[in-house]
Amino acid sequence: MKAVILTRNSYPCGDAGAVRQHAMAKMLQELEYDVFVIGYGKTDEKQIQTYEGVDYVSLRLECRNKVEALYSMLFFGNRAISYLKERKEKIDLLLVVDMMPYDFGLINKYADKNGIKLFHDSVEWYSPEEFKNGKKNIFYQMKEYTNRKAIRGKWRVIAISQFLKEHFEKQCDKAVRIPVIMDVKAIAPNLEIPRKGKTVYVYAGSPEGKDYLKEILEGFSLLDRQRLDNVEIHIIGVNKEQLIERCAVKADVLETLGNVLIAHGRVPREEVVEWVKRADFSLLLRNAELRYAKAGFPTKVVESLSCGTPPLCNLSSDLGLYLQNQVNAVLIEECSAESVKDALLVSLDMGEERRKKLRLEARRLAEECFDFRQYIDDLAELVAE
Repeated sequence: MKAVILTRNSYPCGDAGAVRQHAMAKMLQELEYDVFVIGYGKTDEKQIQTYEGVDYVSLRLECRNKVEALYSMLFFGNRAISYLKERKEKIDLLLVVDMMPYDFGLINKYADKNGIKLFHDSVEWYSPEEFKNGKKNIFYQMKEYTNRKAIRGKWRVIAISQFLKEHFEKQCDKAVRIPVIMDVKAIAPNLEIPRKGKTVYVYAGSPEGKDYLKEILEGFSLLDRQRLDNVEIHIIGVNKEQLIERCAVKADVLETLGNVLIAHGRVPREEVVEWVKRADFSLLLRNAELRYAKAGFPTKVVESLSCGTPPLCNLSSDLGLYLQNQVNAVLIEECSAESVKDALLVSLDMGEERRKKLRLEARRLAEECFDFRQYIDDLAELVAE
């Protein structure tokens, strides 16, 4: 049987979405599908390549300016369907991740004509609060169309959260919940206390609109000077200027933190993983009441657990099904700077033995709950006739 994964993520490993799609490809291979991925990674002039046994091609165009980049993105779906038609292969299963709204009409027509079963991997649903122009934002509107109108009827859905599963169960043939998954066994963890001396915290990601870095850094600034001088905060993904401009962090907070805070800006994914492994704790704070936090599932938490680094975070999405305070994580009670400070004090008062146990439990949780092999049966149920 032939399965094709169609994704606008930077496959095979350029972003968190691509990591998830690669795990899906491996699961389908376990179910005896011949898998091919059409992605949006580095341009390779339609040359088929192989990554860990999975064949793939990138249909990203070589772009010299923003106009060409926009064209490349807008017509990716059209190029993908044309590419499949050119290959003239019999396809049994088409797993579609995130496409432009008008692409779904092309996909439905192509699938109907060729007797292909359609599947959708649903990983997010935006909140208007994430955007300056709220519901008028074009990305918000496109996601509304996808989740409310495009994915319904004959579609079968892999939902990353219980929230999304319950939504799609009402309008689609079938839906299963598969949280963030990756090849945990392939990730070498750091199960030792990273180093003596300062306690190291790391945040890695693109925080705008969803991750509350402002409250996290304010929480650090509330620590007394003696404690503050014994921590290191590494922010990866934004620099200090962007913390002020995009995340509304106040200049006086950055002044209070001083050299304790190191903002790295954007770095390669491989480097991000190494920073997470070196840290004592990873950081995440989201407004658990907003839809985006209920619908999504924070990949950075699973990556941290896989590295053996316990997260210091609050409970959003389905994290409450997995994280236990001071067992495999340190939990923040509320989405506020004061609650961040309280959680930081708990983490700072932990001895080395307790921290080491936390690391072991974090990795154990990753292996038991977020390795793709744990969900092969769930996927098998979804693809069955």
